[in-house]
Amino acid sequence: MVNRYQPQEFEKKWAEQWKKEKINIFNPDSNKEKYYVLVELPYTSGDLHIGHWFTFTHPDVLSRFKRMNGFNVFFPMGYDAFGLPAENAAIKRKIHPKDWTMKNIETMTKQFQQMGTMIDWDWMTITCLPEYYRWNQWIFLKMYEKGLAFRGKTLSNWCPSCQTVIANENIENGKCWRCGETVVQKDVEQWFLKITDYAEQLIWDDKPKVDWPTSVRTGQNNWIGKKSGINIDYPVKNTEETITCFTTAPVNFGMTFIVVAPEHDLVKKIISGEIKVDSKCKKEIEEYYKKAQEKTEMDRLMEGKKKTGVFTGLYATNRIAGWDVPVWVADFAIGNVGTGAVQGCPGHDYKDFEFAKKFNLPIIRVVVGEDGDQSEIKESRQIIVKGMKGKMVNSKFLNGLEFSEGLEKTMDYAEEKGWGKRVFSYHIRDWSISRQRYWGTPVPVIHCIDCGIVPVPENNLPIELPYEVDFTPHGKPPLATNEKWLNVKCPKCGKPAKRDAETLDTFFDSAWYWFRYLSPQYEKGPFDELRASRLTPVDVYFGGSEHTLGHTLYARFFTKFFQSLKMLNYDEFALKRIQHGIVLGPDGSKMSKSKGNVINPDDVVIEYGSDTARLYLCFMMPYEGTGAWSTQTIAGVNRFLGRIWKIYQEQYQRLNIKDQKEDERLIIKLKKTIKKVTEEISNIKMNTSIAAMMEFLNDFEKSLAPNPYSLTPEHAKQFLQILAPFAPFMTEEIWRNVFGEKESIHLSTWPKVEGEISFDPP
Repeated sequence: MVNRYQPQEFEKKWAEQWKKEKINIFNPDSNKEKYYVLVELPYTSGDLHIGHWFTFTHPDVLSRFKRMNGFNVFFPMGYDAFGLPAENAAIKRKIHPKDWTMKNIETMTKQFQQMGTMIDWDWMTITCLPEYYRWNQWIFLKMYEKGLAFRGKTLSNWCPSCQTVIANENIENGKCWRCGETVVQKDVEQWFLKITDYAEQLIWDDKPKVDWPTSVRTGQNNWIGKKSGINIDYPVKNTEETITCFTTAPVNFGMTFIVVAPEHDLVKKIISGEIKVDSKCKKEIEEYYKKAQEKTEMDRLMEGKKKTGVFTGLYATNRIAGWDVPVWVADFAIGNVGTGAVQGCPGHDYKDFEFAKKFNLPIIRVVVGEDGDQSEIKESRQIIVKGMKGKMVNSKFLNGLEFSEGLEKTMDYAEEKGWGKRVFSYHIRDWSISRQRYWGTPVPVIHCIDCGIVPVPENNLPIELPYEVDFTPHGKPPLATNEKWLNVKCPKCGKPAKRDAETLDTFFDSAWYWFRYLSPQYEKGPFDELRASRLTPVDVYFGGSEHTLGHTLYARFFTKFFQSLKMLNYDEFALKRIQHGIVLGPDGSKMSKSKGNVINPDDVVIEYGSDTARLYLCFMMPYEGTGAWSTQTIAGVNRFLGRIWKIYQEQYQRLNIKDQKEDERLIIKLKKTIKKVTEEISNIKMNTSIAAMMEFLNDFEKSLAPNPYSLTPEHAKQFLQILAPFAPFMTEEIWRNVFGEKESIHLSTWPKVEGEISFDPP
């Protein structure tokens, strides 16, 4: 009697055997064509959930497939180990972040190995270890040297009680999650990277050199937000001040007001008393400024048509049109977007129209559209905006011109008069990289009273993170609580100085880690440049859609920076990007411990085995899809593997089958299945690959009824080979113990199918 399919009896055995035989060891010096498969490195959350398995199984199938097709496959692994969650865990559980993180890495590594991936763990990279973050510091210093890292101020979420910057995710109903104090917006001095210098290089063109999803390319271009327009200066009457407004549509003959952001220098000077205004206006401005501080930038952008504002009592001169306009403060203008000031042309801009209607400001028509409407603009449907067709009216020397031509003439006129200058504006802002937190890379500079900011000499790197700190906020960064670490001598003058007590944003860690995978212990630089020239760029990069605007944009920026240092000879780090979807709970909602719908892969392995879990995750939906976990479907997948197990155990124990007549139709079906699976794996369509194999199995079983061997062992092995990337344990067990093969199935050659496949009946 043949034993039924019981994966628990052999899966662990093969995991250990593969380790002994070193079948997953990557040889960086191989002469085979390289194929670099990368998956976004996971955060050290403590244990794996089924979503991790979903993310990694498809890339593992592709990696195994490519190896069987003769490639030297590099499929490394690492951990994004710094970050706020570890620090929060330290405060909540009274566990040191380092201890919490390293314990989690140990647990997660064991769980990943249980998956049966072909990851070579010898290349593992952990971002919280000095041998990694030393090179974060090196990169920072190189950027500082090039003027790309600088100290500046920006509006940040600030907790007045904790005296620290608070991340968006740690604000609950406008209050600090730690102490409950209302979070305000405050100009905070911090470190930045001048990613804006690379804005033009980061814009995707219509025919990119690499294969990235259109949604990613469009999303990044929109975030970079390149606009061509003009900066126009408006002198403020009875002051020495000038307000500069950026606009892409200078409809100056329809301009009836100016709006400045609450963060604008003009507002600060009014509040400080440097610019004198009516006492009532000043009080209203102060109150408005305070309320604006309590709103995040996202709140202000999301408020839609609800316009608020206060009049400053000041007027600025619209020199192009020849009249003065009132200056207002309104929070729909954002301090670090454009120039922080907007010229209000309410007849030809929807936001300006809403503001003018709210505060009874004049609305002047200066364009007549194709409908011929010349009446006073009273409704938003009458507004003609840039891009629409129309003729200029009420615009003196512009009258009769096409709208687009009128805008160009206005810019020409402003530049001729010296009142304006054509510019490109970008939505993207410089990247704030410093955090007033503990668990991150220490910023490698020293602050000296006499010398100012002094970079730490490279031969003193790494500046190691001290173990002894106070994580709870007391009005200063945690690193500042370790006086011994903080107080040093200035490398320049030798006088007493202090280290920088801030740490780098964790996105800094993940902006270059795939290069470190190439040489985790390399000591001459962040990565071995010769090895990088042979093994990169990455061939395919799997990751989440949530990183469209953060991680992958920063990664592209770092790659272009490395190219500028002549460390690389290309400027895009990944030739192909694939976004993964989400596995929902059985109830169809996002998995959450509070909902009790989390699927633990350990439980699935105990019940069904790793192969079933892998096969189900590939079969349940397309990789980019979103779908709910189904106990019924995974049970069906388990039965599918059980049927295969039974066939091979019953039919192929005897190897010397002579003069066996095969089912010719089944051979044709097998060849078609091999071809289909080959194409679908290449296109990351694992679900349709499995569907094709399921269809073949039905025919395979039917053909066995009259014929004990409907396929010879050689053809039967081919079906096993195309299943191997999906079910590595079971196929190995059959390959070795049924067919008696000495070398692993995963080192065998993928079956080839040449030419057209057809069957002509006799």
